[in-house]
Amino acid sequence: MSNPGRRILYVPGVRAKPSPDLHREVLRKCVIEGIRRADAPTAEAISARPECLRLVPWGHLFYPDYRDLGLDAAGIDGLLADPAPGRTTIREIFSARRQAASFLYHLCDRVPLLIEWLADPDTRINISDSMRYFDNHGGVAGRIRALLAAELQSAWAAGDRVLLMGHSLGSVIAWDTLWELGHSVRPGPADAGVDLFLTLGSPLGTRFVRRRLLGAGTSGAGRYPRGIHRWRNLAALGDRTALGHRFADDYAEMLRLGLVADITDRTDLVNPFRNQEGLNPHKCYGYFVNATTGAAIAEWWRAEAPP
Repeated sequence: MSNPGRRILYVPGVRAKPSPDLHREVLRKCVIEGIRRADAPTAEAISARPECLRLVPWGHLFYPDYRDLGLDAAGIDGLLADPAPGRTTIREIFSARRQAASFLYHLCDRVPLLIEWLADPDTRINISDSMRYFDNHGGVAGRIRALLAAELQSAWAAGDRVLLMGHSLGSVIAWDTLWELGHSVRPGPADAGVDLFLTLGSPLGTRFVRRRLLGAGTSGAGRYPRGIHRWRNLAALGDRTALGHRFADDYAEMLRLGLVADITDRTDLVNPFRNQEGLNPHKCYGYFVNATTGAAIAEWWRAEAPP
């Protein structure tokens, strides 16, 4: 039984990732650094128990090859070395070109028919990959969710408290898995659930995604997952996947129905990750090293189990 008491599960988003061993190593470095920037003693405590941080890789079911970690190595090293984004990064996020692009993304979110006309090639790839998941070609979405379901059920069987962290489409996979476990099968012990659902750069607020979630065709409590105690959503400025949606508003019905105790948002993070392709405010590594992400994890780690 691994680390009785606490387990952090991370579900990555679309695009090929490095091989699981490499991805797990760099994930741990970035997450621990983010926690250290918020709470050094807790970072030390978590670092001493590496088995509690678990990657839930699914790209091998979706992509033919792993991503070369070398493509991101310099960007990751820069994040780990620099505790704060520079003024150049902030000016670039608010440049006229990026502001115009953000406006178009918001417009496409409101009028999805415009995606075909206005989306750039990179966005088209993300949408195509997302549709492969939503359409469940060859049952691939079910197999992806089964990987996370097995990790959750293992944690629940061990009596571990769970922090479920999802980036980008990973947050959608996490949502769908929790919905499926809560509505389709018996999830485990009567108190099974997640202490904290931590979403990073998540599209769960967009119309494109919300209409395709499991449970979207139902109403009331049947529309939502069960077992989320607290939900914290973090989005970076200029992240065109998250689009600054505030989930406390988008999912207020969950609060009214008593399905979640708390939903909070921070939509002003600065993600300074950049590689050969330039600045990428959506990249997962930039979220991990942010002290706000680290503080959320540290607070969960220090807290007592919810009632």
